Amino acid sequence: MQKSFFFIFLLCFFLTIESSCRAKNNFPSLDSWAGKYDYGEEPIEAIAGYHMVMIWELAISKDDESSKATLEVNGQQTYFKLLGTVLGDTNTIAITYDKLIDGLEENLKKGDTLFTLSKTGDKLMTKWFALEPRLAKDPPKECDCFTLRKTKRKQ
Repeated sequence: MQKSFFFIFLLCFFLTIESSCRAKNNFPSLDSWAGKYDYGEEPIEAIAGYHMVMIWELAISKDDESSKATLEVNGQQTYFKLLGTVLGDTNTIAITYDKLIDGLEENLKKGDTLFTLSKTGDKLMTKWFALEPRLAKDPPKECDCFTLRKTKRKQ
C-alpha cells in the first residue's frame, strides 16, 4: 500500500513539474533560436513604375519565464509591430500572436500561429499560417525566407 502511494505521489510530482515547465515554456532547447532574423520579400514593380518592398524583422529573446518574439513588418503601405510567444524545440518553432505593439491591426487573435520556422540542413524553412508574404499575388505556403542576422563582434 505504501509503495503504491509513494509511486502515485512521485508520478503526480513529476507531472506537476513537467506541466509547469510547459506553461512557462522554460525549455533550454529554445535558447538556440535567440537572435535577430530578416526576410526581404522579392520586390515587385508597381503600376507607377517604382519597386515595392516589404521587410520583415524578427527578434527572438528568452527571459526567465518564456521565449518571446517581436515581429516588425514594414513596406508598401504596411507597418505593424507585434509581440508573440515562441513555442517548440531545437528543430522547429511556432511564433504565436500575443498583442499588437504598433501599427495597423491585422485581425489576429491571441494564440494564433503566425508562422513556423524549421531548421532543415543549412536552410531555415518558414511555413506560413495567420500571416504570409504581402507582395506576391500567390505567396508560397512554405519558403526559405528568414535568415539569421550576422552580428559584428566587438573588438
